[in-house]
Amino acid sequence: MQLRSLLTSIALSLAIMAMAQSECTDYWKSAPRASDTRFSVNGQSKGASVQVGVPTELNIIIYKGQDYRISFVYDEKIIGDHVVARIIEKVRGPMKPASGNVKVQGEKPTYEDIKKVIWDNQDHEMADAVEFTATSTKRIAIEVTAPGVPENPKDAKRGRTPSDIGCVGILIEHMPTPVVGF
Repeated sequence: MQLRSLLTSIALSLAIMAMAQSECTDYWKSAPRASDTRFSVNGQSKGASVQVGVPTELNIIIYKGQDYRISFVYDEKIIGDHVVARIIEKVRGPMKPASGNVKVQGEKPTYEDIKKVIWDNQDHEMADAVEFTATSTKRIAIEVTAPGVPENPKDAKRGRTPSDIGCVGILIEHMPTPVVGF
């Protein structure tokens, strides 16, 4: 009997997560578009369900000679009144040899992703959008963390807890970088 109850709970949880994911898939479409009509929606735009407090990454490629606008939209009832968003460049770089700083003959080099934060909305008054020009083609990650809404003391007394999974959408727009000057 206890096993049946456990399996039912697991099945119900998976069904709820699947429904939440499908509800969130097109969430990015509700983000406000750029006022500059030269921007086009980029096919890398995406929506997903995210867990409060857990960083989630969307890996994309940006191309040289393009201007980008990345904006965020989220379910404020669950996510809160903002998201923490960072744009991170990932570059492959050599790891230090296992033997420390000394290279051992025959030891093969190993590589790792080195993360460099390009933009952090915490440094820009929690902005929900950023525009930039790609000066080279590169792989970047858009990292989003949902802070969640503060727990209501009335709910805590009744034994209810707020949901910790909500929708986040990332709208990516692009256009050719305008030629400026003579």
